[in-house]
Amino acid sequence: MPDTHAVHVVGCGAVGMALVASLVQEGRCAVAVRTINAAAPRETVGLRLQDGADRRTVSVETVGLSRVDRLDGIVTVTAKAYANRAIAAELRTKAVRGPLVVLQNGVGVETPFLDLHVPEVYRCVLYVTSQTTPDGALRFRAIQSSPIGIIQGTEAGLDSAVRVVSTARLPFHAEREIQREIWKKAIMNAIFNSICPLLETDNGVFARDPEVAQLASDVVTECLVLTDRLGLRLTREDLMDQILQISRTSDGQLISTLQDIRHGRETEIEFLNMAMGRTAAAQQPRIELPKTDLLGRMVLAKAKRTAEDSLGRNF
Repeated sequence: MPDTHAVHVVGCGAVGMALVASLVQEGRCAVAVRTINAAAPRETVGLRLQDGADRRTVSVETVGLSRVDRLDGIVTVTAKAYANRAIAAELRTKAVRGPLVVLQNGVGVETPFLDLHVPEVYRCVLYVTSQTTPDGALRFRAIQSSPIGIIQGTEAGLDSAVRVVSTARLPFHAEREIQREIWKKAIMNAIFNSICPLLETDNGVFARDPEVAQLASDVVTECLVLTDRLGLRLTREDLMDQILQISRTSDGQLISTLQDIRHGRETEIEFLNMAMGRTAAAQQPRIELPKTDLLGRMVLAKAKRTAEDSLGRNF
């Protein structure tokens, strides 16, 4: 029988390593699974509290995904969403015996994993900020408990998975209306992951600047036309309250998209603004999201331009 209490975390970025380290700190069995071959069988992860100078180190087991034949227990996916198709293709060659939990934000990010013949697929919406500090440590904070819901599976399986992956520093909870939560967070991420990178600023800008908060409100109003059509019962007041709360609690924190652009990496905007635009365009009658789409296209252009400039400097 598979060890249902083991957690394999596929994707060793800031969120993935924070999850592994948090589990190990609480005495859980957790392995960091790199999408490229791991350089060593163990790595030391430095953790730094968001609101202080306290730095702790945790030793975690690491392995390359291509070097494992089977994954028993819970498999969580914390890699960037644009890697999901490649990860799913690799997982098809493995014996995956436990439930799969997709810990990513965005619309439709779980789709590549639905034909893996895994009986349980659960979807998480992350309320976590995480980034690497200049000394190489991970600075992360759970803004609030992150919901996990059923894509395919059972309520008992969901509750079991939540118990295994949840820790005091990174809490999760079972959510029966996960599609509503997916779209709620997608709208907020479409705002943070476009406006902050374009303004070259941190998450706190919405709480500090009323004009930027108004821009966020304009995007929310536009997106609610789509979520109303989808029957998701979201409200402008609730969304804006959460945007401002996240902005206040993550003041000074750089959004992942800005970090990706600065490092010449691909962004996840295709699973936010662009995916929402595609869903809107597919409605009958068609829905237009001009502000959401324009912000997304500007991020794509900025990322491309930055990558080209970086490449040019390297020659």
